[in-house]
Amino acid sequence: MRNKKVITLMLVFVMSLTIILSGCGNKGSKSTGKTEEINTTVDDDGKINGLMYKEGLPIVDPEEEYSFSIFTDGNKTTDEFYLMPVLEEQTGINVDVQLFPYEVAKEKYSLSLNSGDYADCIGGWIMSATDILRFGVEMGTFIPLEGYFEKFAPNIQKVLELEGVREIMTAPDGHIYSVPYVLAAPKVDFNPYINTRWLENLGLEVPTTTEELRDVLRAFKENDANGNGDPNDEIPFSFDPVNKKLGYYAGWFGMPVNDYGFTMVDGELTFGANSDEYKNMIKYMRDLYGEGLLDPEMFTIDQAQWKAKGSTDIYGVAMMYGSGDIMPFEAGEMPDWVPLPVLSSEFTDKPLWFRDSYGTAVLKNQVVITDNAKDPEVIVRWWDNMFELENSIQTNGGPLNKVVFKDGDNYYTDNSKLTEEEKDTYSWVNLYPQSLPRYIPTDFEFVEKNPIFKEKENVDKMYEPNLVSHTIPPYWATAEESSRLSDLQTVISDYIKEKTAQWIAGQANVDEDWDNYIKQLEKLNLNEYIEMRLNALNKNK
Repeated sequence: MRNKKVITLMLVFVMSLTIILSGCGNKGSKSTGKTEEINTTVDDDGKINGLMYKEGLPIVDPEEEYSFSIFTDGNKTTDEFYLMPVLEEQTGINVDVQLFPYEVAKEKYSLSLNSGDYADCIGGWIMSATDILRFGVEMGTFIPLEGYFEKFAPNIQKVLELEGVREIMTAPDGHIYSVPYVLAAPKVDFNPYINTRWLENLGLEVPTTTEELRDVLRAFKENDANGNGDPNDEIPFSFDPVNKKLGYYAGWFGMPVNDYGFTMVDGELTFGANSDEYKNMIKYMRDLYGEGLLDPEMFTIDQAQWKAKGSTDIYGVAMMYGSGDIMPFEAGEMPDWVPLPVLSSEFTDKPLWFRDSYGTAVLKNQVVITDNAKDPEVIVRWWDNMFELENSIQTNGGPLNKVVFKDGDNYYTDNSKLTEEEKDTYSWVNLYPQSLPRYIPTDFEFVEKNPIFKEKENVDKMYEPNLVSHTIPPYWATAEESSRLSDLQTVISDYIKEKTAQWIAGQANVDEDWDNYIKQLEKLNLNEYIEMRLNALNKNK
């Protein structure tokens, strides 16, 4: 009896799954993204398909009361945004924004895709490249867009022609399934900063080698470097607990690596957390820790506590995104911190630092159009209008003639005449669903009467000669590959993190453990991990 029940349940499950998958597959036949199949014929009313104007605004006549839906995530409690009615007035299109907190959105996203009841557009941080492969390439739930871009989206086309963008956006089957989101990003994400007031108090110079840094840290520890009368409260060298990036420091010894142990060498993806350079970094940090020069809580403190302590001026050197993480500075002021240079060591006179980007970030799975959309060309034109400069800068700075103002060819912001209620209405989070794409050229800047010091730009300029020549490129992986890669990455990176912390904190000896460490990495299937990463990467080529 029990076996009959099991068989019956299995049949029901298989039939249900078949219906869901076949439904998604059939919908996928609506659009192939092929340029020759997309209607561009303009009728006597000047419209395509009796609905959309090919160029200009509005995109559709307002009396059509046309709308489409966007499902996305965000940290707002409502789905009302100041700029959406502005965009509706321009385009004649009402956008139904369905916004949920990330965790809720993630769950609803999965359920809706399985049920077939999903929005015309899906966007935000909830999607992965694996989703593009599964629901785009394999199932047709996400439709190819490159043909629509070519016919109806000149602004998006220009973005796709930027260096490297089209290559990153194109899936292994040759199609583009999402709207590109390209934004400025620092070349250096995290780096150490040194406290200039402490240096001045002790008459010291910024170090340029690992041994000079050791001497400066000793001076910070042995003297009242912060000048508060307490000679014992200084912590010479501390780290953002969430972003210690210890592998980056292996660059002082010849080869920086990221949190997963990878780097680029001569343009090739290379695993470096088992290298001599990484081992030498650990030994150097272990020596500093043993002398009390590193934060004794570097492996135990949480980020909120770390920031609170940093605000009391007890750190001499700190690894962080920017000095404002612990000591914010105002417009017109210079911070009391400068970037610590990329230090040379006895092992190399050509030290390196990890390159996080080339100055831009390309997000390849930020918004898709689904096969539930009746008129993909209309939606593509709406997104192309979103890429108009003034629309995009309003999503970042605020509405024109209220917060953002134009002076000739320049734009500047001024909220000095706003009420507190207006400041809230025009605040960044209330302007636009900030998880969705827009395009602001990377060289665009608001003209500021009292500009704040651009600390990250200063870091990029200073570090550029020492940056690894290539970033680690993005890659495509199937759902099966992605699951296996994720499992391997978690196990291997956790093991590296655990052993690195033990060695630096003196709980184990790196020289005695190193051979076993290498063998354990092999037992954790390091070679398979490297091969899978290389294979996934080669799909982009």
